[in-house]
Amino acid sequence: ILDSVLEDANRLSRQVNHEDKDKLDEYFTSVRDVEKRLELRKRWASQPKPQAPFDKPANRNPVEDLPLLYELIALALQTDSTRIATLEIGGDFLPQNLGIDKSYHGLSHHGNDPEAVAHLIALEKYQIEHFGKFLTRLSKMEDGERTLLDSTAVLFGSGIGDANTHKNSDLPVILAGGGYSHGEFREVPREGINKVPLCNLFVDIAQKMGVETDSFGSSTGRFS
Repeated sequence: ILDSVLEDANRLSRQVNHEDKDKLDEYFTSVRDVEKRLELRKRWASQPKPQAPFDKPANRNPVEDLPLLYELIALALQTDSTRIATLEIGGDFLPQNLGIDKSYHGLSHHGNDPEAVAHLIALEKYQIEHFGKFLTRLSKMEDGERTLLDSTAVLFGSGIGDANTHKNSDLPVILAGGGYSHGEFREVPREGINKVPLCNLFVDIAQKMGVETDSFGSSTGRFS
């Protein structure tokens, strides 16, 4: 990518002030780093192939790809290439590289087996750790007079509260950035007339982002 725009990039660097030049250098360095990491992932294609029959290598590993995908999202947001990004960690998130010999979907239906539960915790701990690193990355990127994390509402969650029973309530959700006051755990009413649907949070996020709406899905108001 950089090789194809090198001349334009150098010309632009000479035209901007020192602060903008530093930001450009940071961006170009990050893009080059991603390119190098992608190139390493393809290196197996040029390796000498054994003559004996072997399983066709799969050019796909969601576990190893996760930090790279987060970095690509961070770069896209930093350069304003997009203002919306979605990353789904699906049931095909194979945990073999973490020393776990069962599928993610299989582990989610653990049947309260202690070993399966321990493996599921290890797998989801890995996911949360990289989510945390993504937030740290955004917090170190400047966006005017504040950080990119301050300008970006980041929502992490699931549509299932307990996959073992297919329970779709009591959903675990993490909200970061976006100018909210953080640093607390909020448990909201889940039953009765004071029940707070997750859609209330979506209404709140939309309004903070400038969308003029008072409802979304099953919302009953704003999240409070």
